[in-house]
Amino acid sequence: MKRKYKNLILSVESRLATELKKHRAGVGKRYIFSDNKNNPKGNIYAILRKVSNVKNPPKHIQKHKHNCDSLWMFVGDKENLTGLKVEIVLGDEIYQINTPFSVYIPKNLEHTYNFIEGSGSYINILIAKGGNYNSSTN
Repeated sequence: MKRKYKNLILSVESRLATELKKHRAGVGKRYIFSDNKNNPKGNIYAILRKVSNVKNPPKHIQKHKHNCDSLWMFVGDKENLTGLKVEIVLGDEIYQINTPFSVYIPKNLEHTYNFIEGSGSYINILIAKGGNYNSSTN
């Protein structure tokens, strides 16, 4: 029996963020769940970055904006998803927030984030044509 939906099951791999505009390698490990390489017919870019015991690591993302909406999710490794503190920059406003939390980023809003301390994960879901992050970045 031919499996017609097998191509919808995507492999996950770890890659450095240096492949993205306005990004450096960054702390922790970045896992790509969907992008223009493993899902070129899709319109979703989705990654998870896992960090452990960070304490004011160097910033790895320049302030930038996208021509599409995105959603960030931050979860800590402790009970009730706590355990990670993050700095969020939206436009000219800076927030320091403890996990768990999410951030909706409408298109054309300048933004960045940086971990402050703790352990946990960052999930980014971006609606971009062909799952191509770089084509969505201004």
